[in-house]
Amino acid sequence: MKFTKKSLLLGIAALGALTVAGSANATLANAKSYAKVVSNTKLTTPSTLRNVNFTGGSALYTKAGTLKGAKKVANQSTLMSLANSNISQNNVRAYQVAKTNRGSVYYKVVTFNGQYRGWIYGGKSVSSFAGGLTNYTTFDNQFLSTLTTAQQNATYKIANPGVTNDGKTVTYKEPAWTQYKVGRAITDSSPYANSQFKIDKVGTRTREKDQWVHIVDTTNANSPANGWILFSGLTPTSTPVAPVADNAIRINLVDPSNNSTVVKTFDYVRNGAAKGSQFGSFTNNAWTIPSSDQSAIEAKIRSELSGTNYNLSSLSSSQVAQIAQATFGGSVNIAVNKTAAIADNAVRINLLKPDGTFLKSTDWVKNGATKGKNVGSSVSNSTLWTLDSNDQSSITNQINSALSNSGYSLANNTLTAAQVDTIARGSFGGSVDVYVVAVQKASTTIVPKSAAIGDPFNQTTLQGTTETYSTANASVPTFGQPNNFNSKDLVAQKASDSTSLVARLNTVDAADRAAKVDLVNKALYNAAATQYNSTGVKLDGFTGPSGQDFNAVDLLTYLYTNGLGSLKTPQFVQYVITNGVVTQKNDNVINFIFPVNLTGSKYGSPVNVVYNFNPYTSIVTK
Repeated sequence: MKFTKKSLLLGIAALGALTVAGSANATLANAKSYAKVVSNTKLTTPSTLRNVNFTGGSALYTKAGTLKGAKKVANQSTLMSLANSNISQNNVRAYQVAKTNRGSVYYKVVTFNGQYRGWIYGGKSVSSFAGGLTNYTTFDNQFLSTLTTAQQNATYKIANPGVTNDGKTVTYKEPAWTQYKVGRAITDSSPYANSQFKIDKVGTRTREKDQWVHIVDTTNANSPANGWILFSGLTPTSTPVAPVADNAIRINLVDPSNNSTVVKTFDYVRNGAAKGSQFGSFTNNAWTIPSSDQSAIEAKIRSELSGTNYNLSSLSSSQVAQIAQATFGGSVNIAVNKTAAIADNAVRINLLKPDGTFLKSTDWVKNGATKGKNVGSSVSNSTLWTLDSNDQSSITNQINSALSNSGYSLANNTLTAAQVDTIARGSFGGSVDVYVVAVQKASTTIVPKSAAIGDPFNQTTLQGTTETYSTANASVPTFGQPNNFNSKDLVAQKASDSTSLVARLNTVDAADRAAKVDLVNKALYNAAATQYNSTGVKLDGFTGPSGQDFNAVDLLTYLYTNGLGSLKTPQFVQYVITNGVVTQKNDNVINFIFPVNLTGSKYGSPVNVVYNFNPYTSIVTK
């Protein structure tokens, strides 16, 4: 089915000796302005060598484009869209060639569905396709070893016999739409409902990437039903199971609702492994397998499930345990996820981590879109495709929403030109893969503030200290010199020292003593209320995706989980009058508790948390 330069022969002695039928009437009226055809003939090379594809470099015309009266059938943009189509009905066959007096070659072509037919510039030589055309392989024949040994040895029946022309119900002389006007081998498979077939050929269609197999009746080598069919249209009747190698485990990927329905199976080999030994190990009360094996097995699972209605993004801890407990020479069943069908007017965007691991998918729907149509369009003089601006905005927003709180995002929360190109080339009813990046983490610093109960607007930013006693100064201007105190210094004073504060308070007139003590206590209390004991307190551990919003519940959960539901001041001094004598009490502490009116913010930005405390109450007498 591949085109080669040497095979494009016209089957005639000399191209220049031919003339167009009725060439006398084809003489151009104005030879100076228009070319004229000097030869025109049907191509006689094997049809399989004349499958071509558009390059987008030339438009399609009703006749050679330089001839008088030539009208455009399809522009370059339309042809480029056909060239990138994922539907084989848009394959193209060249069947006639003409040459003008200017040395240009034009080919007459037709799409397999007959929608587009016309002439297109093909270069200057009939020995190869050029200009607006290039040779094209419509079907990739593969080695039978593409299938597993079990699949090669199995016998099959047609799963749903009938007359439907869907690639899965009847057989075809060639895989559907891979050769021009080569159709079905049979139009009704009902008479062959009980026939058993073996697979002798396999391959994939270039555009759809779907797997086709050629089947032969096991009892009738000349059965009319022998032909090509989608592998998904068969059901096994017997599956000889090849033995598992002594140094391998067989992993059966099964339907989640039916453990006996095997979707795919493969053997995973470890060189040097001994039959009967376990694949993994049991350490720290858990089954584990080497990370290199896990990555390789996950990649193999994704590869095996590609093109099916199943997927498995990564192995769960329980699935890892299942594989770890499997023994070499044996097998293990792993349930995979069944995926929903993609709507005809939707494209499924698979979001992949940087290492290619599947993260999640989202289906973007466009009203009025039809199955098989490209999501975007090609651009003149550019190798990259583009999206409609409104579509691009909608797709970007949907992807960002799908990635919210996943730990991953689009780079700078927007699609790159390459990602736009990938999505634009995708088709409705199909899927595309878009790689995302890990979101950078940011720490949100919690700023503790204090406010006395009943006075919520008079807030003070709390200062952390690891000192046992408060180091915040209390000022009492009316008491005398010195008039600045802090609890740390007061505790260090000796009560017997005549200059100590407790001694000085005891020298105050008895009538004024209670008032002075209360004044000092209040000043020390309010000074202590500006500090918190920061020993073991971590205020910068609240992290999340940089720039992403968090709400009050997220913050509240972090505070309670990390012991930040309350704070305490360091110890501070208060004075008590007992029977007229002032004594010093050192172990006073204020407990802070935060109110419920927390607010959200963005990770990476500081956030205020207000802690309440009871206002000062006189405790001078006892």
